[in-house]
Amino acid sequence: MKMEIGPYSRDRIVLCSADASPERSQRQEPGYAGHFFPGAKWVGRMRNAASNLRCKFVILTTAHGMVGEFDTISPYDLHIYADTAKVERNWRRTIPLLIGNGQYDLLLFYAGGCPKEAYLEALKPILHENQISLLTFGRANVCDMGRVEDIVELLTTGTDLDQLRSILKYPQYLEFHPAPRYSQ
Repeated sequence: MKMEIGPYSRDRIVLCSADASPERSQRQEPGYAGHFFPGAKWVGRMRNAASNLRCKFVILTTAHGMVGEFDTISPYDLHIYADTAKVERNWRRTIPLLIGNGQYDLLLFYAGGCPKEAYLEALKPILHENQISLLTFGRANVCDMGRVEDIVELLTTGTDLDQLRSILKYPQYLEFHPAPRYSQ
């Protein structure tokens, strides 16, 4: 039996990008999060897709937690493996404030440039506590980044994993983790 995904209202979908390390990817001065990672093309592409689709855009950072596009952040160097507990505390503090309280149903997370397993292990429980499903895809080198608009369109009409995988060059990186209320 295929698991149906959606349909989701576009205004209840959040587009999320992972952050990037300080070497060559971050600005050296504080600035708006949406433009803070000039060396991380996936952040800019996800930001642009969110703007085109009129979806909320957030960035999952290790040091500042989840931040909005216009939140001011400063340079940092905190790898998730260096202090996983601190990163998780940052996320537990910021995620519910930014996208919790029943505002959103789905987080579309491009995880191409981060240690995906570690991010998902910390992220999934927080999202599920806030009744937010997680759809993640991507691998290094901005692979499948150009499919964000297509993925969102399918999510708004209702889809399944097979249909989503069929539009991706690297379908093996696609994962869906439904919020508990959607699990059967």
